[in-house]
Amino acid sequence: MKKRKSLYIIFLILLSYQVVYGAKNPIGFAIPFPDLTFRQTLSKEDMAYLGIAPKRVFRLGEIRGALFLIEYLNTYCVNCVRQAPILNEVYLQIQKDPFLKGRVKIIGIAAGNNSEEVRHFKNQYKIPYPILQDPDFDAHQAVGEPRTPFMIWVRKDREGKWVVVSRHLGVIESAKKVLEETKVVLQYDPALFKPKIGPIYEGDALIPPLREEELIQKARMGMETSGGRVIELEKIMLKDGDFIYMGSLDFGPYKKKLFSKLASRRAVCDICHDTFFFYTFDSEGMIVDLIPIQLTKVDNLNWTEE
Repeated sequence: MKKRKSLYIIFLILLSYQVVYGAKNPIGFAIPFPDLTFRQTLSKEDMAYLGIAPKRVFRLGEIRGALFLIEYLNTYCVNCVRQAPILNEVYLQIQKDPFLKGRVKIIGIAAGNNSEEVRHFKNQYKIPYPILQDPDFDAHQAVGEPRTPFMIWVRKDREGKWVVVSRHLGVIESAKKVLEETKVVLQYDPALFKPKIGPIYEGDALIPPLREEELIQKARMGMETSGGRVIELEKIMLKDGDFIYMGSLDFGPYKKKLFSKLASRRAVCDICHDTFFFYTFDSEGMIVDLIPIQLTKVDNLNWTEE
């Protein structure tokens, strides 16, 4: 009997490890989640839900619960809008479940959005759970600047620290899938988590939509809008692995060096196009030209010349 019981315990332990380490999108479990700080005035309903005292500045660690479902979103993100009714249903189901209510909290973090944008989003899509504003992308950068929507299941371990136990990038198909994952991670024994150092989110590389020879042509174009003629152009690698183009230009009575830098910005939304443009400047840091490579607006529409 004792042997059978021991085998059963071993089976459960192996099963736990299989669930934890065999997830569809593994990121290394027990990665510490930062104790983020937020500055905003919450409604009485949101404060009661989170279990925090009335104040303008509070930390994530002050929120009561055993498991957080944290959704990184942006109020202009198309897929975040698609996911809103799904998470609304998840919230309602959690509140109806005696086992989950109070233990599981849904929290939205609006990357790049201010209080007015958050308020409009909550009202328009009837969001019942708190959405915390992150206008300067501080909370967004703290987890690796994920594209949105990005869901993270954050569990409190036995030492009272918060660790990541699951994640999902993009729209989640149904409330059922969110609830299934939530119930699974609640069954994990925090003592089995193996601490691992690493980023919570590793973004894909930003790749410009032009070939190297086309980039050189754009750099030359930006320099020659100053009125000079490029007589020599070279690519210089910088210490941080980035690069810059340096050109020697003939202005007739004198010669001058100009520099062109390819700048990029990762889009917050998971289906939005990234931004790329060249800016050209002189040795004193004065900008002399800006050439768009890929600048898009809502629905990934390109900006016109006008």
